[in-house]
Amino acid sequence: MTNTWSATGRDRREFTRRDLTGAAVMVLCMALSVVAAPGAATKAAVAALGVGAELGMLLGRRILRPERAVYGVVLTIATGLAITLLAPNGLGEVPVLAGAAVLPLCVPAGPVRGAGVAVVAVGFGVAIMVISGSVTGLLAGVGAWFIADRTVEHAALQAERDRALALLAEVEATRLVRQEAAAVEERGRIAREMHDVLAHSLAGLSVQLQAVRVVAAREGAPPALTGPLDRAAELARDGVQEARAAVGALRAAPLRSADDLGALVGGFPGDARLRVTGRPGRLTPEAGHAVYRAVQEALTNAARYATGSPVEVNVAWDAGEVRVAVRDRGLPAGRAGSGVQGSGSGLRGMTERIGQAGGTVAAGPAPEGPGWRVTLRVPVAAPADAPARTGSDRAPDRGPGPGQAAGGAGGKMGV
Repeated sequence: MTNTWSATGRDRREFTRRDLTGAAVMVLCMALSVVAAPGAATKAAVAALGVGAELGMLLGRRILRPERAVYGVVLTIATGLAITLLAPNGLGEVPVLAGAAVLPLCVPAGPVRGAGVAVVAVGFGVAIMVISGSVTGLLAGVGAWFIADRTVEHAALQAERDRALALLAEVEATRLVRQEAAAVEERGRIAREMHDVLAHSLAGLSVQLQAVRVVAAREGAPPALTGPLDRAAELARDGVQEARAAVGALRAAPLRSADDLGALVGGFPGDARLRVTGRPGRLTPEAGHAVYRAVQEALTNAARYATGSPVEVNVAWDAGEVRVAVRDRGLPAGRAGSGVQGSGSGLRGMTERIGQAGGTVAAGPAPEGPGWRVTLRVPVAAPADAPARTGSDRAPDRGPGPGQAAGGAGGKMGV
């Protein structure tokens, strides 16, 4: 199985409050332009052009693919210029400036983008000069150029922020891996010390006590002396067995569990939320560790490929299995991917790990809306005695760090 994190499902976007506010403002401005237009025929023409301006913005921002979005933006700018000339007292300048703000996002950096912004700025300045009857109206073109320039700077700043956020997720993943490796190394050191000092000392003590017991029996020592010696030898033997068991437990690498998902989501350097429903069951240590690692990788990939999107982690327990879904909302409008790439084997590794625990993995575009969803299904070993949890949303506690909007993020394993 190959990793398909960059599938087209991540390109689908949903409307936000900001989008709806912008659309409402555009409709209001077009309505005022219709009112300000002279004559019934002109009003009808301005109304039609207003619909074209709104349609162009919708096409450019939501419907057309990124490489064709420029056509919708050009439609908005052209209709805005026409409304400005037909209704000088209206607000045709609004779609022109809105289009100028979006145009740099639809054209790759280079001479073509510069020429396009220059044409819009000059055209806007000429339109204002015509309706004002003054050459100084050409200065209005500076406003269009300034807005476009600010858009370019904001896009560059946003891209750097997204890349920093994705890299932070990678750094956090590496930090957790190193922290776990250091803990394993320290446990190994303690185990060696216990084996070399405590276990050997107890073994030697046991041998000496057994020798003393033999000598005491040969010399005809009374039971008042041999009895305590027998008990001491037995305690020494038990101590040796317990020391060996402790050494074995220390040498075994500690495993994460589903109970650690709260801390994982809480450490995500972005907007993430955990939701738990149902009565928690008991997973085997290997299954719990596999679930933790799978969620860790899914969060990391959300930071890479849907940077800036809120991420939802839903854990649903029932009598036979636990279902875990990690879903993002796709890239926010006008945003590009962080550019941080994984090795391409993360989904395959996730599937293998969950498969070894007896579970399954499904990954792909979210069927209920934009974004990407990873779903895990793992069988429950036995019902837990813990009280049932309600399904209320809860935002986990977070440590300090950048991007703490509501959660982005968690320690992650790169893919």
